[in-house]
Amino acid sequence: MERIYIFLGLFSFVFFLEAIGGSYINSAVQNIERQFQMSSKTSGFMISASDFGYIPCVVFIAHFGSKGNRARWIGAGAILVSITYLMLATPNFLFPQGHHDINTTAVAAQLKPTTAQLASNSTLRELLSYQLIRDRMSQDTYMSLMKLDDETTPIEDYHPIGKPPSSNNTSYTIDGWLIDEAIIEADKVINNGTSQNNLRNSLAMFIRRRVNSSEKDIKKIRISAAAPFTFCGTLTNSLRSIIKDSKCEEQSSNNYPFMVFFFSLFFLGIGRTVPWSLGVPLLDDNIKKKSLPAYFGAISSIRVLGPICGYMIGSFCNKFYYTLNPPNGLTPADPTWIGAWWIGFLFIGTIALFPSTLLFFFPQGKQGSSSAVQLHDVHKEKLKKTVDEDRTIKMKLKDFGKSVKSVLSTKIYIGSVLGRVCDILAFKGYIVFLPKYLENHFGIPQYLVHRYMAMFGVFGFGLGAATGGWVTKKLKLNGRRAAMFVMLMSTVNVCLYSAKMFIGCDSIVNSIGLNNRETNYNFTRVCNSECACENARLYPVCDPTGYAYFSPCHAGCREAKQYGSNPLLDFTSCECAAGGVVSKKYCENTCKTSTVVFFLTVLPGSFVAGLGVVPAMLILLRSVPPESRSLSLGLQGMAVSLFGTLPSPIIWGLVIDAACLVWDKTCNGARGACAIYHPDRLRVWMHLLYVVIRTIALFTDIYVWKHAKHLNIMDEPVSEEKDNIRRNSIKMQAVQPDQ
Repeated sequence: MERIYIFLGLFSFVFFLEAIGGSYINSAVQNIERQFQMSSKTSGFMISASDFGYIPCVVFIAHFGSKGNRARWIGAGAILVSITYLMLATPNFLFPQGHHDINTTAVAAQLKPTTAQLASNSTLRELLSYQLIRDRMSQDTYMSLMKLDDETTPIEDYHPIGKPPSSNNTSYTIDGWLIDEAIIEADKVINNGTSQNNLRNSLAMFIRRRVNSSEKDIKKIRISAAAPFTFCGTLTNSLRSIIKDSKCEEQSSNNYPFMVFFFSLFFLGIGRTVPWSLGVPLLDDNIKKKSLPAYFGAISSIRVLGPICGYMIGSFCNKFYYTLNPPNGLTPADPTWIGAWWIGFLFIGTIALFPSTLLFFFPQGKQGSSSAVQLHDVHKEKLKKTVDEDRTIKMKLKDFGKSVKSVLSTKIYIGSVLGRVCDILAFKGYIVFLPKYLENHFGIPQYLVHRYMAMFGVFGFGLGAATGGWVTKKLKLNGRRAAMFVMLMSTVNVCLYSAKMFIGCDSIVNSIGLNNRETNYNFTRVCNSECACENARLYPVCDPTGYAYFSPCHAGCREAKQYGSNPLLDFTSCECAAGGVVSKKYCENTCKTSTVVFFLTVLPGSFVAGLGVVPAMLILLRSVPPESRSLSLGLQGMAVSLFGTLPSPIIWGLVIDAACLVWDKTCNGARGACAIYHPDRLRVWMHLLYVVIRTIALFTDIYVWKHAKHLNIMDEPVSEEKDNIRRNSIKMQAVQPDQ
């Protein structure tokens, strides 16, 4: 096998792994937001950190790296990228969200019965004042009982009708089975006027069972307080508040995790400057020009397989909870689920080290041999012969400035770069926050979102890139014909994304926001005002009619029951809900049709976007002299990063945050992650912003078409020039060792 094909395989594999990491970062953003309570604006700025490293380095690395052993430069950059992926996993271990030592003295004091409550003639009022009983009684039942005259007859032994629940079933309230019997007796007293004896006996038995069960009761209350759902209960929710305060004392903000992510991505940006700006010209030096469209199409397709794998890895990792021990009642389909995002970074970083190291030590081959790979830029070496090799740094910088000026004076190059900047400005932020949009707008679980993005979006783009390379070669698209092809693809893309503005749906989470517009998204009602729901997290549940509630606590539910291993809990004694019961099983997804229609536009849209990749890349590459190709790609990379990838996630984060209706709160009371969005604003603003930016890109494509009349992207250079380049290459290899 020829050495160039081995290099091509390693180079493509490194590109493949880099693309895996790029898409995997997108799949991890929402999990990171939830675990460390970041807004979309903050996470968008964090994602842009790679461009802060990329921008100041890309031009200099492209210019000076092209004068050395380019394979070694590419390998070094890839090794740095591998290390940064490992660094990205570290915040999960440096800032764990695990067990916290808390002070339960206040809770224990409320669990301790008073002397009057343990007396043999305790009144009904004294028994009802016990906090666990008060939490379990509905407001109407409690107030009705408090209006009754006290009876002081002696308390008798109570003989329960039922039994404690089996080990297969779980109740999240203490002795809930006994309180259920007491509530039945309370209804008899209120509605039928029966004696209070049985009611007092059952309540007294409940209180006496607490005397020697303090530690056991606190443990159960703590389990309820740490659960992902919140139900009505002052004692449980007060402990939840204590746990939250304890976490805040240990980790006052998300600044430290943010800094680790930011600097990891910063170094990632430095590492990724090398492969594209040096690798493409290296292949151009070693492959026939007529074969370049096919090779570039193949490389683009192979690299597009990376995002497919990245999203599939994200889908796999998101099925695991980030602690690897999911709490009861939470499944990957829940909107508050936090996937094990850190696993993917460890996997990708470890795997990427091997091909990166091989590329770093890649041998050039026997000097002068036809199978040798030209690792040094022959055009740079040819120019070196005409100048004094003992030039000063000042002279080299002056030549660098002249080269930059020469590249920037090319109209086709400027138009092409502006077009690609607009493309990336629209695409980068959109794709980063698309998983969040699909989960919130259509109610698709995260792991399925990433699977669908791989199946429809990335696959369509890869197929389009391969097809675009084949079409460019088959139809011999040259000059204006290639520019016209790119322009037509941009037009179709704008039309398809315009259609997405009208594909809407109200998911379960969205319906919670829409149901509470009249109260300005205040979920507190008279029926749940005594439940202490202030710290309740989003946990959507529905009543039998399908009406959605922010949490079981806001539905006024005082009991949570789990039957066997079924993760779908039933919440009962719900004062605010029809039928007095709510559960996730009553929440019906009405967005299936809209989801299908949306993804039917994704596949052709991504395919069309991919069709224009190869001709646009060849136009850019051929619009400057051969000796300026690395510099032109470096300048293009800097422009795309500075004006495209850097601001894009920040802009999109601001737009998405502007559509937020309900925010989670951080320890200092500031905004954390968004819980509920306005569905119409989110849908229209996201796609309108994309369409506007891509329309500007369309005008730049028209500008390129206007000036591309004499552009040559397909023909080989004349034989004499090829022979001169070949001879110079062999001579320079004979006298200059690998750097």
